[in-house]
Amino acid sequence: MENLDYIKSEMLTHVPFNTHADPKRVLVINGAKRIGKELEKYNSITEITHIDEIDTIEKLQSLGAKKYDVAIVSTSKYSNCRDFWIELTKLLDAKGVVSIEMSNLFTKKDEATTELKLAGAIYPIVMPYRYERATDGEIITSEYLMLASRFYHPTADINLQRADLTDGFAYYNSDITISSFVSPTSIYKDYLGVIKR
Repeated sequence: MENLDYIKSEMLTHVPFNTHADPKRVLVINGAKRIGKELEKYNSITEITHIDEIDTIEKLQSLGAKKYDVAIVSTSKYSNCRDFWIELTKLLDAKGVVSIEMSNLFTKKDEATTELKLAGAIYPIVMPYRYERATDGEIITSEYLMLASRFYHPTADINLQRADLTDGFAYYNSDITISSFVSPTSIYKDYLGVIKR
């Protein structure tokens, strides 16, 4: 089966990037090579800062007073860490948008609830979204990412022109964005008051 790892990289990168109205400064945590390749599709970026997932909180603190428009977190290692969310938020512009890996809403409900609540204590918009991942050779499963924002909404504020006219996507487009935020009724019921739309 074809390697589908590019799907996660595209969804982590382009969903927040096309949610923000004018993203110029980007913070990438982990996945620098893959995420960097996706960010090359945009010529509006003025700054990209990459840090790895080891000692991330200390590295965030060392960035000082920098302000980023978009943070892309290609790991779930810190999605349930309050200190991480606090330090990351300090580095974001007031209209900053975060995408981060999170636990599966179906199979890890307790973990997913904790992660959504931690982000929801800071951000008024906290929404999980799906992407497909290949496992065991021929099986495709759905995994989850989270978008957190204090201003922009991922489906109401999506920049359709940027999303659909940027070259080089293999998976991502504006319709994929909208559909990735749709969940079954059972998920809406299970996470009522936790998912913040």
